[in-house]
Amino acid sequence: MRLRRIPALIIGAVQSLIGVSAVVSAYALYIDLFGLREWLDVSNEFLSLYMLILIVFGFFSIMSGLFLLAEKESQLTESGNG
Repeated sequence: MRLRRIPALIIGAVQSLIGVSAVVSAYALYIDLFGLREWLDVSNEFLSLYMLILIVFGFFSIMSGLFLLAEKESQLTESGNG
């Protein structure tokens, strides 16, 4: 059973990290960090659409990763191994 916990914790952490990076990317796109809009060829017309997609993806990815971490953490404490 322990072999399944470790990959689940790693996957949950990585998934949350991907979500955070998606939200940070949306913010960096909004403030045009390092000329990112020009480099990615994003027009002002579609900027809000790209930001919406990145933020929604990031939010769901963060929540899913945190739920996975919390589920595995509760299983650790319930089994008495924590």
